Amino acid sequence: MSEQKKKKKTGIAAKLTSESAKANTVNGKRALYQQTAVDFQSAANEMLQSGIRDMQAGVKKQMNKYKEGVRDMQAGIHDMQLGIKEQINKYKEGAAAFQSGVAEMMSSTVEQIKANQEYTKQFYG
Repeated sequence: MSEQKKKKKTGIAAKLTSESAKANTVNGKRALYQQTAVDFQSAANEMLQSGIRDMQAGVKKQMNKYKEGVRDMQAGIHDMQLGIKEQINKYKEGAAAFQSGVAEMMSSTVEQIKANQEYTKQFYG
């Protein structure tokens, strides 16, 4: 029976003295269920906040790993660009040396041709 019905029926307020007596009444059970719901909601909110904090920490850690990876990749790209420039300079030097060698060989060949022509002129008259 509810408190109000007891009051109306007996005319006096029934005082509940112990928790177990409160838990056996409808209002006591309602209060217990409501408190349990509040406790569960509080626990759920704490678990949610804890999960969010853990997730944010994990995301931050992953972002730091990605940043470190990007820095390493950029350093690798820079080293590769330096290597490519060095190779291009070597090829340019090689090409210049080759062109110089070809020009020298052509000059030498022209001189040899002139010398042969001069010899032939002198020999055949």
